[in-house]
Amino acid sequence: MRVIKVLVALLATVVFFVLLAQSDADYMGFMKSAVASKGKVAKGIAAKDGPGTAADAKAMEASFKQIEDYWSKKGAADAVGFAKQARTGSADIAKAAAAGDFDAANAAMATVGGACGGCHMAHRAKGADGFQIK
Repeated sequence: MRVIKVLVALLATVVFFVLLAQSDADYMGFMKSAVASKGKVAKGIAAKDGPGTAADAKAMEASFKQIEDYWSKKGAADAVGFAKQARTGSADIAKAAAAGDFDAANAAMATVGGACGGCHMAHRAKGADGFQIK
C-alpha cells in the first residue's frame, strides 16, 4: 500500500511538471505572437494604415489576454497588471487607429511598450539558453 502511495505521488509530480512545461511553452508562443503583432502595429502607425493597424492591434490584444491568463494562473499579480495594461493599450491603439487618430495610437503604443519593459525587468532573465521566465 505504501509503495502505491509513493508511486502515485511521483506520477502526480511528473504530470505537474509536464503540464507546467507545456504552459511555459504556450506562454513563449503568446509572447512571440505579441512581439510580431507589436512590430506590425508600429509599422501600421508609421504608415497611417487605420484598418490594418486596428486589426493588428486586436491580434496583439488577444495575445496579451493569453499572457494575462498565464500570469494569473502563476499568481504573479504584478505581471497580471503589466499584461492588463498592455492589453488595454492594445485596445486603445485599435480604437484610435480605426478613427484615424495616429497620435493617440502612438501614445497608446508607448503605454504598451512601458508595460512590456516593466514585466521583462521583473520576470525575464538571460540564461545560457537565451531568455528564461523568472
